[in-house]
Amino acid sequence: MKKLLILFASVIFISNLFAGNKPDSIPAHLKNAPFPDFKLLLADSTTVFYNDGLSKKKNIILIGFSPECEHCRHQTEELLKHIKEFKETQIVMSTTLPFEKMKAFYKEMNISKYKNIIMGRDVLFYFPKYFRNGYLPGIAVYNKKRTLLNFYDGGVKTEELIKLLN
Repeated sequence: MKKLLILFASVIFISNLFAGNKPDSIPAHLKNAPFPDFKLLLADSTTVFYNDGLSKKKNIILIGFSPECEHCRHQTEELLKHIKEFKETQIVMSTTLPFEKMKAFYKEMNISKYKNIIMGRDVLFYFPKYFRNGYLPGIAVYNKKRTLLNFYDGGVKTEELIKLLN
């Protein structure tokens, strides 16, 4: 009987341990937070893009990334492979790294080819302060009403993003 009680307590403990650590849960500081107000310097080095330039008729994916991060590179490649699945979504990619590194990544990934992707340098370091992610890429997914659907700290499978937005 004592062994059964210990086993039962262990199962409860382990299930509670994992229940609170879902990698796709919304952090407390982002629940009910307003849509972020950001400013990006675009790849042409003269255009500044503000959040009010986003369509109110499309879902939005905000990605904080580093051009030097292999996880970010892989995440971008996967998004580009499935870009047709995101035709009703605007994707905003933001980095705080130097402009030249962002521009090289922009050219290498041929981002100008994708009309629904906006890439720029976060000149005010807004994204890291707002989202407080510990890993890259940090991905925030919003619906058309600009309600946060989910935040992924460290990337997510593209299939999960597609499922979330459909």
